[in-house]
Amino acid sequence: MSGPMRLVGTGFVVLVVIGLALNRNFYHLTAIDMFFSITLASTVIVFLRVRPVGEVLQLLFATALLILLQAAALKAPLRITPALALLGTSCLALLAIRRIWCVEEECERLHYAFLPPLLFILLGYAGSAPLAITGSLHPKTLDLFLYSFDASMGVQLSFKAGQLVLRSRWLTRIALLCYYALPIPVMLVYANQLMRRGSAAMSVFLGLFIAGPVAIVFYNLFPACGPIYLFGSRFPFDPFSGQQLKEMLVQPTLISGARNAFPSLHLAWALLALWYAEGLSYWTKSFLVLFMMGTVLATLGLGEHYFIDLVAAFPFALMIHAGCALHLRWLDRRRLIAVLSGALLILGWIALLRFGLRIVWISHLVPWTLIGCTILSCMVLERGLMFRDVPRRRRSA
Repeated sequence: MSGPMRLVGTGFVVLVVIGLALNRNFYHLTAIDMFFSITLASTVIVFLRVRPVGEVLQLLFATALLILLQAAALKAPLRITPALALLGTSCLALLAIRRIWCVEEECERLHYAFLPPLLFILLGYAGSAPLAITGSLHPKTLDLFLYSFDASMGVQLSFKAGQLVLRSRWLTRIALLCYYALPIPVMLVYANQLMRRGSAAMSVFLGLFIAGPVAIVFYNLFPACGPIYLFGSRFPFDPFSGQQLKEMLVQPTLISGARNAFPSLHLAWALLALWYAEGLSYWTKSFLVLFMMGTVLATLGLGEHYFIDLVAAFPFALMIHAGCALHLRWLDRRRLIAVLSGALLILGWIALLRFGLRIVWISHLVPWTLIGCTILSCMVLERGLMFRDVPRRRRSA
């Protein structure tokens, strides 16, 4: 790229960033959508991994300048989530400018440091539209089917978790943090694998990226919202009694809420992040394990998911992981078996939940056996998908 073209590219990046900062709609979006703002801010992790420490001052200066411009032009109060969004916007801008002016040996890394995070952010921005379409296509949900399955286990784990979380202010805060901070482990794993494996980290990004669009397919096959949408203020302290369960007519129900319960994409992303952490440090893996446990607590305790939604996340994540295992040939036995097994397991669960609930009510042992076999088989098959190549760099996270 010639010098004048680089100047034009740099000017374009600067104008786009300033335009976003001065856009009132962007301010309102980042003020109300914490998940999107944290997704933007999580790009800091990638920036800190691929750029020298000295450039942090540039990042802070650019962010402060954008915050001041936004406050002065929009006469808007300083709020945390818009500031986080501008921090992420500054990261992307600096990465884009570094990519424009890069020397040959660092261009590839800067390319993969900028484009995949940008695509992940755009996915988060556009994700509400498919969910809205799903809601219009399925005005009635199958929440009662999921609730009935959970009840067949002998204990309503979502209600138990909700009672535990909502009785404690600190547990509620931890649950909310884990629920909204999901982009952090996603970017952490991608950034560290980018430094360790270079372009081979694209399989990591691809799996984390396409999980969202593929989940939309299953939200349409089995639309459900979550227990807090089914019970409202009755969650989590007033579940159905045993007599009400016996008399309950399990049928599609008219509920207001996003149809994104089955499978749990939150847990699927947390699982994928943990599975993709192969070769990273003990501390990174420990953080991801703790985050996954926090995600389980958050998704159940906040009433966003039934327990069976979390179980379905395992075959879903396995299918995505195997489908994006670019280091294996398509016809590799490990990859093929894992893809088919993940798809058949989740489709089997959909069929069972929709048409075979009588089977799981035979005994509490039946649902627990099915759950155990599902999770165990997914964990075993996932081991065969691990990287077998030698890291490009001997550097661990």
